[in-house]
Amino acid sequence: MRAALQRVFHRNIQAQANLELLLVSAASSLLLLRFALYLSGYPQVGGGSLHVAHMLYGGLLLLAAVVIQISFLGKRAQRVSAIIGGAGFGIFIDELGKFITKDNNYFFRPTIGIIYALFMVLYLLFNFIGRRQNLSSREFQLNALSELQEAVLRDMDAIEKLHVEQLLAHADQADDITKHLKALLKQIELVPTVDSAFHKLRQAASERYQRFWRLRGSSQIIGLIFIIEAVLFVIVIFAALATNITALDKFLHGTQNYGQSLLVAQLVCSLVAASFATVGAIKLTRNRMAGFEWFRRATLVTIFLTEFFIFTRIQFGAMPGFIINLVLLATLNFAIAQERQVH
Repeated sequence: MRAALQRVFHRNIQAQANLELLLVSAASSLLLLRFALYLSGYPQVGGGSLHVAHMLYGGLLLLAAVVIQISFLGKRAQRVSAIIGGAGFGIFIDELGKFITKDNNYFFRPTIGIIYALFMVLYLLFNFIGRRQNLSSREFQLNALSELQEAVLRDMDAIEKLHVEQLLAHADQADDITKHLKALLKQIELVPTVDSAFHKLRQAASERYQRFWRLRGSSQIIGLIFIIEAVLFVIVIFAALATNITALDKFLHGTQNYGQSLLVAQLVCSLVAASFATVGAIKLTRNRMAGFEWFRRATLVTIFLTEFFIFTRIQFGAMPGFIINLVLLATLNFAIAQERQVH
């Protein structure tokens, strides 16, 4: 079965990053949409007996993502389609309550739990699809060939060339295609460094990143920050439970209400995120890449699960934490990219 799939499909080494971008876009669009609807009082679009459901806008965005994906080449098209497709999916799935209830109830309370479960299943599935281990020689060759599009665009820099070299290093060295790709790579002229504002900003960030990790105790500082963040999440939820101590007791005895269930679910997700952050802090002292990956998992659990439960309970209160975690995820992705350049 696996061999048959490999003859039809070949894995993209950028799959995990693109699929993660799709999920983050979906979660962001869903939260922002519900936030906007809450502020506007859930208006009727269409007037009279008509109501244009926003699910239709989600479908149009999904169509746009598919059109971009099959019409254009390159990593940029993949990233754009991931963002647009994720936004479309988030807007589409937001109306799930209308399609699982007889009275088309958008406010059906269990809907948010079903959406959470769906996001979690998708996250696990995408992590399985995006695994990098056990790629075949042909897949390394195909990914290297895809990266060479930057050379055709006359936009390949030293970092991108290094990435192609690393891909080809994992391919079969006796294969003629690998030899030809290596020879082609040697002949490619790199683009000169452009002193644009963005380049200067990226260069400055990279230099400060390297300088920080040369400081003594830097790993302990970063690990402590993530553990403190995770612990604070747990403390806040325990404090909320303490204001209504019967909530946990009712939950354990099966007599809880919907709000108490959300609070307990939020606590469980925060404990999972805290455990991931703790593992990351331990691994950070020996392997920065592994530590960052665990911090990234903790942040994704917070974005996909914990923040949703917070939003469902307190609406406005979810936005600051959600934005902070998006910034944190972007920072972690930058750190992981810096580590991959080194290794």
